[in-house]
Amino acid sequence: MCAIAGIISAQADLDFSKGQVASMLRRMRHRGPDGSGLVVRPRCVMGSNRLAQIDAAGGGQPMCSPDGRWILVFNGEIYNHRELRQALLGLWQFTSCSDTEVLLAALIIWGEAALPRLNGMFAFFLWDSRNHCGFAARDRLGVKPLVWTRSAGGMAFASEAKALLEVMPGRPTANVGAVLEYFVAPAFSGVETPLFANMHHLAPGSVLTISDEGIKTRIWWSYDLRQAVDLREDWLAGELHDAIPFAVTRSLDTDQPAAVFLSGGLDSTLVAACAVPKGVTCAYTIGFEGQSQFDYARSIMVKSDDQPFAVEAAGALGLEHRIVTVSRSSLADDLRVLAVQNDAIPAWEQELAQHYLARAAAKDYRAVLVGDAADETHYGYNFTLNSACGGQVTDFLTQLGRAPLARQMEVEALRLTARYEALVAEAGLAGGSPVDRQRGIAHLLVQRWLPRLLHNGDIHTMAHSVEARVPFADTALLDLAVKVHPDLATREGTGKSLLRRAARGLMPETARLRRKSSLPKDDACAQIYQREAGKALHASEGLLGTWLNTSSLRSICAPAHVLTESERALLFRVICFHHWAEVYQVQTP
Repeated sequence: MCAIAGIISAQADLDFSKGQVASMLRRMRHRGPDGSGLVVRPRCVMGSNRLAQIDAAGGGQPMCSPDGRWILVFNGEIYNHRELRQALLGLWQFTSCSDTEVLLAALIIWGEAALPRLNGMFAFFLWDSRNHCGFAARDRLGVKPLVWTRSAGGMAFASEAKALLEVMPGRPTANVGAVLEYFVAPAFSGVETPLFANMHHLAPGSVLTISDEGIKTRIWWSYDLRQAVDLREDWLAGELHDAIPFAVTRSLDTDQPAAVFLSGGLDSTLVAACAVPKGVTCAYTIGFEGQSQFDYARSIMVKSDDQPFAVEAAGALGLEHRIVTVSRSSLADDLRVLAVQNDAIPAWEQELAQHYLARAAAKDYRAVLVGDAADETHYGYNFTLNSACGGQVTDFLTQLGRAPLARQMEVEALRLTARYEALVAEAGLAGGSPVDRQRGIAHLLVQRWLPRLLHNGDIHTMAHSVEARVPFADTALLDLAVKVHPDLATREGTGKSLLRRAARGLMPETARLRRKSSLPKDDACAQIYQREAGKALHASEGLLGTWLNTSSLRSICAPAHVLTESERALLFRVICFHHWAEVYQVQTP
C-alpha cells in the first residue's frame, strides 16, 4: 500500500518536476510512512511513499526492471501474486518476495493482457523509458484511487486530489458541476470528476496511456448486469458459500496482522467469521454517546443499534472486541479534520465513524477488513426495493433528500438526473419491467455509489496509515455476483437473499438474518450541526450561494427548528464544504 505520484512531460524541467513530485509525496506522507522513493528519467519523474505490507526489505518503490527500461509505481495489493509468480517463473528472474515485482513482471511480459489476471486492489503507473510512453490502470471496482491532470506537454498523477494542487498554478477552482452533484446527489459525487476543477479520476476498471500521440483512456472491465439472468439458486448459493472464505483468505495475504471493522450485520460478520480461522483476533465497533437511545424507526438507512449485535457476534467468534466510544465534545473540530482528509468533501455522516475507527485501529494495526461492496453487488439496500422508489432515479434521489438549490442551478440539477437515467439506459436496462429497473438501479449504484463508498473507505483509513481490504471486491466473487438474477437476490422483498443463504454455516445465525442497517451516525448532534452550519453560512455565504438557496439554509439553522434526518445530513455537508473551501482556498470560476 502506497501513495504514488508522477509528472510525465517532454517539456518540463526535470529538476523542477523532481521538486514538485517530492511536494506531492509530502502531502501524502500519511499513506506511506515506511519510506519514500523517487526516480528521474527523461520526460518522467515518479515517486512513492510506502506502507510496507509484503516483503518490507525487497518491495521498495519506484521499482525498476533489471535493464532500467521499465519503472513502476503501485498502490494496492495483488492478492494472487503467489499464483502469478508461479506462472511467470522461467520468464522472469525474481529478486524479491513482493507483489510489486510480480506486477512489474506481469505487465512487462503480458502487457495489458495481465489486467484480467490480477485479483486485488490496485492503481499503478508503468513508464517505458525506451519508447517514452506510460500506462496506468485501476482495479475493477476502483478500490484504489488515481487522479490526474493535464500539464504542459503531458500530465501529472497522484493518489489523492489534494496532492495535485502542488503542480497546479494559483488557487484551486471549484468544479461547479461536481459541487452541484455533491449537494444534489452526494452519494454519487466526486466519482466522475474531482471537486477541484481541471482534474480527472481514472475511472474504475479503466486504463490510461500517454505517448507522443497524447493521453487516451478506455475501459478494460465493466460490471455488466445484463449477465444477471442466472436462476440456479442451489448452484449459485453453493458457489458463493465456497468462494467467500477463499476471498477473505486472499485478502489476508500480508506480513502484517489485520483486524476487522465489525457492525454485527451480515457483511462484516461474515468477513470476520471467515477471517478468524486465518489468525484475525480483534474487531472494532463504533459507539456514539447515547447510541442505544437513538430512534431508528424513521431512519432511511440506519435501522438499529449495532453494538448489541456486534458484541454478540464478537463473542460467538472469540474476537477481542474494542468498542470505539466517541465524545460529542470534539465533533466541531472533527468535522474540520474530516473535510481536510477527504478532498472529495465528506458526503455521509457515517464518514465520521470511519475516521474514528481507523484512528483507533492505527494504534495496533496496519490493515483492516471491511464488508464494503456486498450491498452494491448483491442488491442489499432495501430502500431501493420499496414502493416509494419504484425503480426510478428521481424517486430514489428524493428518498435521500434534496438540498434547496439556487435558482440558477435548478436546470443543471435536472440534467444531472437525466445523466443518471442515461447510465441506466447505457447498460441496456431501461426497459419497463421491474427486473430491468432493479438491475438498472443496481447498475447506477455500482457506477456511482460504490466508487464513492470505496473512496471514503480508502481515504479515511489511509489518513491514519491503515489499509482497508475489501474481500467482496474479490474477482471470483464479482464474477458470481454479476450473474445473479434480481429475483434471487431480493426474494420476499429482502435484500441479499442469496448471499444470506450462501452464508449459512459460515457465520452466527443472528447476524446472518439481521436486517440491513448501515454504519451508525450520531443522531443527537443536531444542535451542533445548526451552530456550525450557521458559522459556515456567515463565513462562506457568497461561495455557498453559487449552488444553494442560503435563505432556506439559514431557516433550518435556527435553534427552534427541529431537523429532519435529511436536513441534518444537508447541514453536515454545508459544514464540510465550508471547511474544504476554506482550507484549500477554493474559488469559483
